[in-house]
Amino acid sequence: MQRVGVWVAGAIVAGSAVQGLAPLLEPRAAVVSDNILLAVIAFVTTLGHVRQARLSRGRRRVVWSLAAFSAGFWALSSVIDTVDVFMATEAVLDEGLAVGAAICSLAALVALDAVGRAGLAGWLPRLLDVATVAGALFFLAWEFVLGPAYARLPGGSGPLVVLVVLPELIGAAYAVVLLSRSLSDRGDVALSLLASALMTFAVTMLLAVHNFAQGLPWYATGVGAGYVVAGLLTALASRAPLPSETFTDQSRQNGRWTLLPYLPVGLAFGAAAWRFVRTGNVTAVLFWLLLATASLVLARQFLNLRVNQRLADDLRRQRAELAYQASHDSLTGLANRAGFQHRAQTALAEAGPDGLTGVLLIDLDGFKAVNDTYGHSTGDALLVGVAARLRAGMRGDDTVARLGGDEFVVLLPHLAHPDEARDIGVRVLELLAEPIDVGAVVGTARGSVGATVGVGARYQPLELVEQADVALYEAKAAGKGVVRGYATADESLRNGTEPATGEAASRGETDHRQPGEDRRRVRAAP
Repeated sequence: MQRVGVWVAGAIVAGSAVQGLAPLLEPRAAVVSDNILLAVIAFVTTLGHVRQARLSRGRRRVVWSLAAFSAGFWALSSVIDTVDVFMATEAVLDEGLAVGAAICSLAALVALDAVGRAGLAGWLPRLLDVATVAGALFFLAWEFVLGPAYARLPGGSGPLVVLVVLPELIGAAYAVVLLSRSLSDRGDVALSLLASALMTFAVTMLLAVHNFAQGLPWYATGVGAGYVVAGLLTALASRAPLPSETFTDQSRQNGRWTLLPYLPVGLAFGAAAWRFVRTGNVTAVLFWLLLATASLVLARQFLNLRVNQRLADDLRRQRAELAYQASHDSLTGLANRAGFQHRAQTALAEAGPDGLTGVLLIDLDGFKAVNDTYGHSTGDALLVGVAARLRAGMRGDDTVARLGGDEFVVLLPHLAHPDEARDIGVRVLELLAEPIDVGAVVGTARGSVGATVGVGARYQPLELVEQADVALYEAKAAGKGVVRGYATADESLRNGTEPATGEAASRGETDHRQPGEDRRRVRAAP
């Protein structure tokens, strides 16, 4: 963007030089010299945009083709105006070509902004912004230029002037909105220069109308410099690097340039207030323009509110999804280790002094053989089926979690008696023994269960899991497919299974090995 600043400064210096030389020349020579200079600039610009069109595809080719037409119309307008000077005629063709150039420039900006933008949701905020700024600019133009000129110009010149200037003001409004985003976001050079040129040209046209209505020399009030600066900015845009993509309203927007569209709106309201203080009234035209601008501002703010609400809803949904993902297993949808830890802490904290909280640790027997024989996709399908079976077979307030691999854990809060943990473990093995459809084959899962029960809030979740793991080890050592219980200090399982003390238990075990069937089954090897 530093290079753009240098280019703009150079254009301003060149325009100032023309502005300084114009009063020194004879009037007709000044007009002819300025027109020739503008025609050369416009011709060079046309060639540059034609080159950009050839290097582009799709919508971008349309963009630069429109820009080439705009520069070409401008060159013809300057040539015809020069002919009018020599022939002493007052043809309106040059004004028509100038309007055509403005319309093509506006269309080029709209087409460039449309790259990557689709749907009403993408266009509505931009249209409201442009309409708001255009209303503010027209208010200012009417208050300080068009209104006084309309009263002074003879015959039908007033409506014609308004018709010529109106496309320029709309283009300037679009340029203000785009420039605020271009400079704040990535600073696309070509877009920034095109927008700056269109804004400069609109201001110059208004000053030219002012000079004409007031009987001032054509170059007065900086008009001589304005045309040259606008032309040079357009020529520079035709030589600027092409942006890889255009920004959208979802692009990062920050910095002071985002406030640029508010400047003409604020000036319009300030001008209305000053006029009312000075004269005590506001004309009907200004009143309706001001009312329309205020309505558009309110509509834009309402749209911003809706967008912010939608973004807030999306953020809440994303946070909920992240929280769910952080506490749930992605394959089975069960709680993961972190989710189990949180729920176990809550259950233990809520348990009364004599409340019983059980933990079952379940490990599938021979699951590695399933993966090796039938592939990981079948193994994953079996895990999903086991998870669904466990979830459906537990009580309403129980928590089933997957710790990883083929290891599952069940939290059993509010047990009625210590034996209930063993009974639920037996039911788990019965559930696993039932056939599970895993796609091309029907599988049965075998498992071993370690059980433990804690009393009150004296235990941490990790302690109970470690106790259940000791019991699970004994279940594996006992031949698998059985339930083993851990004898805690309070002997909460003393009436259930044998305590897991390193010796094979003789009670509380259930073997759920299934006999062979006609259908092909996935069996976890013992």
